[in-house]
Amino acid sequence: MPAAPFVRAACLSVAICATLHAPVHADPDFDELVGKARAVDGDTLEFGFKRIDLWGADALERFQRCIVNDQTTACGADAWQVITNLIAAGPITCKVQGKNRYHRNMAICRNANGQDIGQGLIARGMAVARTDEMPSYGSVENSARQSRAGAWGGQFIDPLLWRRGERLPEHQTEVRRWQRDE
Repeated sequence: MPAAPFVRAACLSVAICATLHAPVHADPDFDELVGKARAVDGDTLEFGFKRIDLWGADALERFQRCIVNDQTTACGADAWQVITNLIAAGPITCKVQGKNRYHRNMAICRNANGQDIGQGLIARGMAVARTDEMPSYGSVENSARQSRAGAWGGQFIDPLLWRRGERLPEHQTEVRRWQRDE
């Protein structure tokens, strides 16, 4: 029996395994993306296999909860819904401004109506402004605070602090280890 089919199968298996275990690299550099986008979370868009984080807007995290009108709300899921609605008017145009600490491209993105998506999230109280990146977003956030839009209508943790593990007292969980009585 010829060994060639078995050798080819073995080589193919080695090639697939090597590809699966290849190191992950930073996103490639690009200046602009235009097309249909999908919302990954409140401030991340995906164009096929290319991801973009919004420049200057830090949205509530996907599983983040807030307290509005004395009720716990899934404000992170709400932020995802808002960005999904904002990108429905496609195509989306994103102009890359830089990279974040994860080496992901960060961009100012606009929908087909020309609306700045980050600014729209901030105006609706679903994101906080990162004025070190986008100073003009500060006034938009102030307006959202004053009108008590979205999460500003109650209590929430800044998304940056939430990612670091900070929670509202009502949302903290206690993890107990089981201990055997001796």
